[in-house]
Amino acid sequence: GRTEDHAGTRKVGIKLINFKALIMKRFVKSFMLASLAVLLASCNCYNKMLKKVDRIDVSATPAVVTLKGNNAVTDIKVNFPAKYFNKRAVLKITPVLVFEGGEIAGTPKFVQGEKVKDNYEVISYKQGGSYTQSVSIPYDKRAKISTLELRIESKCSKNCGKKRKQFLPFAAIPVAEGVSTVQLLADNAAYLTIMPDNFKRVTTITKDADIMYQINRSNVRPGELTKEQVKMFEDFVKEYSNKDRATLGNVYAKGYASPDGPVKFNDELSKKRSESGQEAIAKKLSSVNPKYDIAAYGEDWEGFKELVSASDIEDKDLILQVLAMQDNPVKRDEEIKSMTAVFEVLAKEILPQLRRTKLIADVDIEGRTDAEIKEAAAKNIDVLSEEEMLYAATLTDDNAAKLKAYEAAASKYNSVRGYNNAGVILAKEGKLAQAKAQLDKAAAMSKDAAITNNLGVVALMNGDLATAQKYLSALNTADSKANMGLVNLAEGNYAEAAKTLSGYDLAVAEVLNGNLSKAKSILAGENSADADYLKAVIAMREGNSSAAMSNLKSAVAKDPSMKDQAVNDVEFAKLFGTSEFLAL
Repeated sequence: GRTEDHAGTRKVGIKLINFKALIMKRFVKSFMLASLAVLLASCNCYNKMLKKVDRIDVSATPAVVTLKGNNAVTDIKVNFPAKYFNKRAVLKITPVLVFEGGEIAGTPKFVQGEKVKDNYEVISYKQGGSYTQSVSIPYDKRAKISTLELRIESKCSKNCGKKRKQFLPFAAIPVAEGVSTVQLLADNAAYLTIMPDNFKRVTTITKDADIMYQINRSNVRPGELTKEQVKMFEDFVKEYSNKDRATLGNVYAKGYASPDGPVKFNDELSKKRSESGQEAIAKKLSSVNPKYDIAAYGEDWEGFKELVSASDIEDKDLILQVLAMQDNPVKRDEEIKSMTAVFEVLAKEILPQLRRTKLIADVDIEGRTDAEIKEAAAKNIDVLSEEEMLYAATLTDDNAAKLKAYEAAASKYNSVRGYNNAGVILAKEGKLAQAKAQLDKAAAMSKDAAITNNLGVVALMNGDLATAQKYLSALNTADSKANMGLVNLAEGNYAEAAKTLSGYDLAVAEVLNGNLSKAKSILAGENSADADYLKAVIAMREGNSSAAMSNLKSAVAKDPSMKDQAVNDVEFAKLFGTSEFLAL
């Protein structure tokens, strides 16, 4: 019978398996055979079969049970030798995954002797026989170290007493040890999407003002220089001419003429206006004496078009049609003037606004240095702008510092990027509930594909594949396609997963597809702890224990938590009892 003692030692008949010690031993390759019941001595049907139970040949392909999707799977073959199977016997054979703290049974298989009048698969007494069965058992994470055993129950069709006409325990035959969980090595956080900052070290600010002229005149009237916009322009140039972190560029004086006279005359007129405008503002700015750039632009047809388009002139569509159909400025002028009523309105409302010199000043403002931003983020983050906070997170590899910057942006500026990016960091840290809370806030503010993608990833990491697929299938981004590959991987669709994955995760898929050489090629350029660990798994599957240990040592050196992972990984079962493995 099966018992549990206080130390977690599982007893199967006369065979003891201590799971706490199992990881310190190589897995047993030979079958463990045991009786699970005392059979009736008078029942020759089962006494003879039980005495020769060690002649039953059992094998599994793959030899180690493998996690595929949500199930532990393998194909088993059971072969009964000649002159073994009693003609009146019926066996119920159930695959059971047994682990410390529990067990999970799969679908039973029934076989019968030749004289049994049931409809099960028949095993010949004289020739023997065999059957195959695909085993699929819901996976429990405690089953990484486990035994897949065939638990046999028996009954006789007749001549064996009433008790033997019902299934009673007969024997248990271990088939395989442990569950390979390479599928779980996938990095489900690999394709989370950070929404970028728009930080610019140097920003340019601009100020402009217009000096207006009377028709056909280029002299600057005194009243033009006292207008509020010209005064503000003057103050702007003076303020930034000698300001810390500010670089004043040229002051531009651009002269224009309205398009209602001879082209040559207007070209010369616009030149005179640019010169007079520059001279007038230069007197106002004599204390700072900036550099000037003077240019004449002649007839301002573009300005004319913009003003007409924005007006409520009754025939503006007709005017715009003339501009679109006629490139020659002289012809344009003639056709517009021919519309007498329209031209009167233009002469009063539009053309006077084009007789001007436009003054423009640009200033380049240099922002904080990286060092200054990092210091502020650490000591007084509230002084930073939203873009500086988001940029500060890119200046560190410390997830705690990144999270602080993103949460500050979210809190102070209600930044959708702050909420999204904080969710990404929390997801990478495995804090999925907190990550989803942040992403939900971002999603309430924006339908950006990055946020939807990240919600899909969090659902995937939570094991909710249906919700993950719902989010991701609605997108068509590179990250969402890769994440759909991870969904396929989690569902056990490895060939499909390989179509959209890249890098390390593609290597995981190829290992599961049995393409070890391709996986090795992909990992050649990968140097992470995860990559080294997967290289060790591949080496073990290729029978190269030395290479496996070398890669395992490298993985542990980069990430000490890999020790706990390896010590429970059936992929390294052959190393469990070695001094080198124990030393690591």
